[in-house]
Amino acid sequence: MLVVEDSPLYSSDFFADGDPWAYLAGLRENNPVSVHRRADGYEFHALTRYDDVRAAYIDHESLSSSYGTMVDGSYRAERDSASGRMLIVADEPAHGAIKKPIKTGGFNRDMVARIGEAVRRNIRESFAGLSVGDRIDFTRDIAPGLPKGVLEILFGIGPADAASLLEATRTMIGYRDQAYTGVQPLDALVDAQLEVLDFMDDLLERRIASGEDDDLIGMLAQLVASGGMTRDVALLNGLNVAVGGNETTPHTASLTVDTIHREPAQWAKVVDGEVPVDVATAEFLRWTSTNSYVQRLAVRDFRVGDEVIPEGSFVTLWNMSANRDAAVFDRPDKFLVDRADNKQIAFGAGVHRCIGAPVATLEIQMFVEELAAWDKAFTVVAPPQRLRSNFMLGLTELEVEVVKAGDAGA
Repeated sequence: MLVVEDSPLYSSDFFADGDPWAYLAGLRENNPVSVHRRADGYEFHALTRYDDVRAAYIDHESLSSSYGTMVDGSYRAERDSASGRMLIVADEPAHGAIKKPIKTGGFNRDMVARIGEAVRRNIRESFAGLSVGDRIDFTRDIAPGLPKGVLEILFGIGPADAASLLEATRTMIGYRDQAYTGVQPLDALVDAQLEVLDFMDDLLERRIASGEDDDLIGMLAQLVASGGMTRDVALLNGLNVAVGGNETTPHTASLTVDTIHREPAQWAKVVDGEVPVDVATAEFLRWTSTNSYVQRLAVRDFRVGDEVIPEGSFVTLWNMSANRDAAVFDRPDKFLVDRADNKQIAFGAGVHRCIGAPVATLEIQMFVEELAAWDKAFTVVAPPQRLRSNFMLGLTELEVEVVKAGDAGA
């Protein structure tokens, strides 16, 4: 098995300035299971082929989520401090017990319909405020509008509070990038976490007092009031939902606009109605693969092909690599907006598939739909600035100009 010392997969700078796609392609082709070490003793096994990544997601009994889902979430094979209490770091049966009320209260059909209305409204309002010739930073002026509508409905808050929550969660995910945190990233991370937890605690208290349960935070509050859930579990999972949804879709939307700029002929098929929006959305999700990987811990020896990953080893499941596997996708390094039978796993698979995947997909699909119907378009006018993170693929700046529809990319 290949062992890489001081692997670039640890480096946020490599993901911002290098070519992680090419590096992972080389691993996928020649060393689909590899070990990546760092000088401080941290190491993980990397899975890069689609079939291996998907199988690892599904085998949640051999690969535990409770030890942290990010590299550096734990420095040793010890359980995350929120283990068993927060959805993403809980194994069965705790995982199922937490997931059921969140899915029922926050992601039921009625709630998703209300979210869709808010998301579409915010997109249209953002577009309506733009004129031909305007130059904006898409990552700050438009992209946050997608999850803002989700927060307004799930947590029953206004636009200003939603914007503040978005800023805090962006800092939590992008804390290694000075664009978000300045020169003291760890301090900024802690401050952002406390800000979100304090905000959630205040919302819980208000809902407990009012007895309202018509949104996610209200449902969690009533569970706390009735003794069906502890307050710390409610807080942690409010934080989990906020962070998980707030960062993925804005970065996906920004990368989608950049892709459209680079692939005008492909985009024209959507604008002209040749390609259904849901088909195009699946390809944007595959192509951008915003959540680059997740980490697990092997709680027993875990076989991958001819290799055996020893019990106690960290294992990373590289979504971005799986979504470019030629064994599954025809011409995987080409953006094909009409790609049929798209088996992308941008949101994972199995019981730990992102609980917000349907809502995130809806957000991007609505964005694509509204952008295709808009009488204007965005053209990129400066090199995009990539986020310094190995966990989240995104942009910290995307300078665009508003042009007449049909003039983008000219």
